[in-house]
Amino acid sequence: MASELRFPRLNYLVLSGRLTRDVDLRYTPTGTPVAKLSLAFDRNYQKGGEWLQETSYLDVVVWSKRGEQCAEYLRKGSAVIIEGYIKTRSYVDRENQNRKVTEIVANKVSFLEKSSYPSDSAETEMKTDNQIKPVADVTDDDVPF
Repeated sequence: MASELRFPRLNYLVLSGRLTRDVDLRYTPTGTPVAKLSLAFDRNYQKGGEWLQETSYLDVVVWSKRGEQCAEYLRKGSAVIIEGYIKTRSYVDRENQNRKVTEIVANKVSFLEKSSYPSDSAETEMKTDNQIKPVADVTDDDVPF
């Protein structure tokens, strides 16, 4: 009997891009800060000998103090590097329709423009070990978006 080869399941990404609008900072009912960023990023590819560029957009969620720092220091057009994981959640909208959204949950946000830099201690807050750890103990029902 051949042994089954198992691969670790990974859900980790790194994206760089610019914000398409100012940061939307809200708070859960328990007072946990949560920021929503809209990130635009490009992909260059070649087609028929010509280089083309395709822009994509994703929503990013940043929890706790780092979310507050994003709202304080970042603006539309700010360049960032996002490290995090992909999460899909479902909810019922105001018209009572079922909706599904896929977004990036940030473990780390790096500000790329000098005018955006907070103190160095802020950067260490969201660093994690080799395993992804939740930043806050909340459920999808707590997300105010």
